Amino acid sequence: MLIEGKNIAIFLHNRPFFGAYLVQIPFLVMLRKYYPDANLVGVSKNKNAILLVNSGFLDTLEVVEKREQFQLLKKYNFDAGFNLRPSSIAVAFQMLLLKIPYRVGFKKFGAFYTKSVPLDLTVYRANLFLKLLNVGDVSSIAPYFKENFSYNDDFSNGVLLAPGAGGEEKKWPIEKYILLANRFIKNGEDKIFFIIGPQEEKERELLEKKGFKVIVNLDLNSLISLILSCKIFISNDCGPSHVAHILGVNQIVLFNEFLPEWFLKRNNSKYISSIHGLASINVEEVIEVANFIINDN
Repeated sequence: MLIEGKNIAIFLHNRPFFGAYLVQIPFLVMLRKYYPDANLVGVSKNKNAILLVNSGFLDTLEVVEKREQFQLLKKYNFDAGFNLRPSSIAVAFQMLLLKIPYRVGFKKFGAFYTKSVPLDLTVYRANLFLKLLNVGDVSSIAPYFKENFSYNDDFSNGVLLAPGAGGEEKKWPIEKYILLANRFIKNGEDKIFFIIGPQEEKERELLEKKGFKVIVNLDLNSLISLILSCKIFISNDCGPSHVAHILGVNQIVLFNEFLPEWFLKRNNSKYISSIHGLASINVEEVIEVANFIINDN
């Protein structure tokens, strides 16, 4: 795909979740690779998408409501636009009104676009977005992605656990994470680390009381380097799990309800779920899967 792109609009997902931002990163990385001199402008209703600017994946973020888009965005005179909102006919129509000459989106609204690709909402979201650039999947671009980040020697070959999530219904009990950590220690692992978000203050207090190393409120680049360095990453269905997916590291994701569009299947990545709820997943099952992944990779 060759275009003369000075200003490129990327209409980002409006879902205000950390993971929803992260699954857009592989697309942004490849877009930057193809157009290193272009001004990449993200468009969103959510100001928290600024993390994509702060981490270098976008040059600018425009936080606008739908009714403001035309007046605000016309100043850029966009050369190209990509719609990462698969089901948004409003964005597809806005791209026409903005007279963006090269418009890319999904076939659900193909008549609005210069180029459209099939829409399959069962595909892992990061891979779905990459289809807009006609490149491979996340696994194929992982080596290029890793070049932009360094390993963190302090956490090299460690077991990294993330007990947080966007909602309580997505959390495996913290007590089971503690039992899991102790099992790893019993099995000879001497580097056990927990990463905690700003919402998990109670979990942090409990983990620190138990003597575990807890890392809090990492910026995105530090989080990427940390996960890149670990031996295995075990988490709930949460934002950081998508960093592990993108990097291709050994991982286990604990799902309350398995959703294929939010899980990247590969040999060293497994999910565990139960029809009886997260709390019914036992530590032995997780240890068994973790040992299989570590020994097989």
